[in-house]
Parts: sequence; structure tokens; C-alpha cells
Amino acid sequence: MANTMKQPIHTDILCVGAGVASLTTALALLRTLKAQAKGSLPRVTIIDKGRNVGSHVLSGAVIDMSGFDGLLTEEEVSKMPVEARVTTEAFHMLFNATSAMKIPWVPPLMQAHGYPVGSLTKLTQYLAQLCEKEGAEVYTGFAATELIENNKGRVIGVKTGDKGLDRDGKPKSNYTPGEEIYAKVVVLGEGACGILTDKLIVRKGLQGQRGQSYAVGIKEVIEVPANEARVGEIAHTFGYPADWSTYGGGFVYHVSPTQVMICYAYALDYAHPEIDPHLLFRKFKAHPAVAEHIKGGKAVAYGAKVIPEGGYYSVPQVVADGAMIVGDGAGLVDTLRIKGIHIAAQSGRAAAETLAECWNKDDFSFEALKPYGERLKQTEGWKQLKRVKNVRAPFSTNLILGVMSAGCAWATFGKFPFWQVPMEPDHEALLPLKGGRLPEPESMEASPTSPDRLTDVFMSGTIHDEDQPCHLKILDRATCDKCIKLYGAPCQRFCPAEVYRLEDGRIHVDFSNCLHCKTCQIKDPFQNIEWTFPQGGDGPRYTRM
Repeated sequence: MANTMKQPIHTDILCVGAGVASLTTALALLRTLKAQAKGSLPRVTIIDKGRNVGSHVLSGAVIDMSGFDGLLTEEEVSKMPVEARVTTEAFHMLFNATSAMKIPWVPPLMQAHGYPVGSLTKLTQYLAQLCEKEGAEVYTGFAATELIENNKGRVIGVKTGDKGLDRDGKPKSNYTPGEEIYAKVVVLGEGACGILTDKLIVRKGLQGQRGQSYAVGIKEVIEVPANEARVGEIAHTFGYPADWSTYGGGFVYHVSPTQVMICYAYALDYAHPEIDPHLLFRKFKAHPAVAEHIKGGKAVAYGAKVIPEGGYYSVPQVVADGAMIVGDGAGLVDTLRIKGIHIAAQSGRAAAETLAECWNKDDFSFEALKPYGERLKQTEGWKQLKRVKNVRAPFSTNLILGVMSAGCAWATFGKFPFWQVPMEPDHEALLPLKGGRLPEPESMEASPTSPDRLTDVFMSGTIHDEDQPCHLKILDRATCDKCIKLYGAPCQRFCPAEVYRLEDGRIHVDFSNCLHCKTCQIKDPFQNIEWTFPQGGDGPRYTRM
């Protein structure tokens, strides 16, 4: 794929982020306009901060294909990089470290029989290839660091970050200044907690009815002894190692005779500062109901990302003057089904329909872009979000209450509870240390199927040029010292990549380990960590996430 860009750059449609939502927007737009055959086609440009398409994406991924119905041909569907289809599914409640109960039936909304299972990394690479065949331009290694607005506040493009700066921010011999890319409209498909997206939401007052809530999902790929019989078997779990007041669950997917995908997601509205999500992930893998799936295996790949869980009430307005928000950046994830790929695709197609109209009328005004929001509300994905609009919030109080609420929401098509159940921001949920000190740290012996954190980071392929400005900024050291005293430096535990460490009473930042998951920016109790961009192309280099 193309990986060089020259300044200045003018395009018609600029998509930021090469995830499913952006790629679907580009693909659907170009195919719609070609089918209409009314005139020239727009120049569609997609940029991504990863070294390659898919380097920074992570998901299950059991794929609900409804998002692609009518967009991909039968031949294209047949060539999708799918590794298996769901043949057997199970749902387990994990009570403690040793006990579990297999639910006798899989809840209808979670059933996935026949769904394809594969790597989101490979899926986005495939979609990018289709986009390029239709005429879109895909550029990787370019981090969009700033929105460009005109004097009326309309978004007219983005700036990309400089490359080749030393740690003091001074140019090195390989210095390359960032680009300015101008467009008629900017489609923001950055994914969860996207920096440009979040700044746009705040600056333009696009917030949903309540703030967004997140979980951190930690995933490994395990190579296991060959077993053809289990291919297509999936299992979801709920409960342990989460406590009874925190939302948490995992999955195990047998995607080939020798490969198992395994993940544990833990809600970031947890209260206890000693919580370590990576340790919970290792405990999850050690549970007998999970361990039997990966017996004799070895971890070969690792990654982590945050998952937007706020749902219907947390979705912002998705249109601003000159900009549209698609996919995870808008919080379009069905928490109950643990699925967002199909909704991301549906949001991209709704955006594409609107952009096609704009192109045909040569009108990209705010009023011309607004129908995207209405089209989004007509998608099946949006109807699913509405049905489960109060499913996530009750879990913040009590696990049993959450289960009961989820059942009521499903049975009443989202009509009960009829009120908006409140949720406090994730960073406000943390409680001070009991007795002013942390309990003795838990430890687990490292094994091939349960490596330590740094070994996991190595398997993510994460690379950062260490001679560049640190992209993780502690805004105030005095506040940092206060956090250490009150919460025992929780950043060194909630980070799944060992970026933060407490040494001699001071937090040190090893940014070269960063997986770009954004957990730190979300969970820091004082909001004292600012996540900025490293140079484009740096970060994780996922190949099968």
C-alpha cells in the first residue's frame, strides 16, 4: 500500500483511521456513485497512524455480517479472511477461581451460530484492498494530530504529526514536518477514545445524554496442539475474576486446529485501586473452565484496547460542520452482544449515503451532512443499541441487578427500565486506599500460556523510537504525588503494558511499551495523564488481532 504523502494535499473526502467504519464509508460511497454513473468521482483519502492497515485494531472477532449485506458481492464475501465459522457455542458463569456453571442455553441476543470468526487486522486489510480497487487512496503511518478549522469554525482538514523529532522536540537529521490535508468533509473513524473525535465533541458541544464508559479488553492468541474437532467452538464467560460489583467477562474462540483467541474485558468503572486488569486476565486463563481450552498451548500474540460501553445514552451527535463521526468513536457498540463491527459498518454506509447526496449536489454544508444522523437511527444496529440502552449501567451497582436488568431490557425490547439509569465517570469511581496502603501484591508464576506483562508487550510487536518526545504527558507532578498517596499509583496497575512504574516515590513513564489502548487517559482519577500522538507508524504492530 502507498505509504508516502506529499504536501500540500487536497482531497474531497478524508477518512481518519483505517478501521471498519472508515473503510466501509469509502467503499460504500465509491460504489454508490459508480452505480449512479452521474459524473466524476470524488477523491477519497484514508489515513491511519499505524505502520500498516490493521496494525492498531483489535477485536474478537465474531462477525455479524449484516453490516456488509448488499455492499460486498458473494465472491468478495467468499474471499474474506475468515478463519472459521461458529459451530458450537456456550455461555458460562464463573463464580470463583475453581467453580463455574454452564448456562443451559445461550441467550438469544448472544447466539452466533454460523457467524464467521477471524482477525479484525486481516479484515481491515481486506477492506482496504477493496477500497483501493475502487479508487480510494490509503496512506499509513500518518497520525492526524489536529483538526483544521476555518474562521467560522468549520472543519476543513487535519494536520499530521511531525516525524524525526528528538526527545526534546528538536529536529533530527531525518526530520519530516507534518502535512496539512484539506477536504470538503472529514470522516472521523479513529476508534474508541479517539483524540480528534473527543476534542471535536467537547469543542462543538456534541456530547450524548451522559458521558462514555469503557472497559479494557486484553487479548492473546494461543497456539495449541492440533485439534480439528474444536474448530468453530466458542465460549463466553461472565463473572470471575471480576467481583460482584464490576462488569467483566471473557471469551475463548477456536479459530483453527492450532489457534485459540482468548480475551478478558474488565469495566473501567471499578472501585478498588489495587485492581490489575492484566493480572485478572491471567487469573481468567487459569480458571479450569477456560484453561481446558488452551491446555498445552503457548501465547504468540498480545494486544489491548478500550471498548466503549456506554451505549445508547452515550452516543454523541455524529455531525458537526465539516465533520462526521463513525464507528467506535461514536460509541456504537452493543455491550450485551459484545459486538460493534456490524454497527461500525452500518454507520459507515449511512455516512456514505449522505456523502453521495452531498457530492451529487456539490453541497457539503452542515445542513447537507445532517441526514447522516437520521440515517444512522434507521439502521438495525441503532435499534439494537436502543433495545439495550439500560443494560450496562446497573452492573455498576451489582452483578445480580445487572443480570436482572439485562433480562428485563431484552424481554421488553428496551422499554424497561423506562428511565435513564445513571453512571458515574470511570475515573470518579476509584476509592482511596483502605488504611492508606495497598495490600500485598498478588503474583502468578509465568507460563507459556500465561506470560508476564512485559513478555506480552513484546508479543504485540510494539515499537516506538525512544528518541522522540514522550506522547504520555503527566500534566502536574504535584497532583501525581497526591495520587500516589491516595490511590497507590494505580497507573502502574491499570495499564496493560507496564508503561508506568513507581520508583523512588516518583512515576516513570516507559512510553515505548505503549499499546495505544488509552486506558490511562480514561481511568486516571485526577485526569492528570494526557495521551498525545507518537510519530506516525509507531505503536503496536498487530498481525492477527
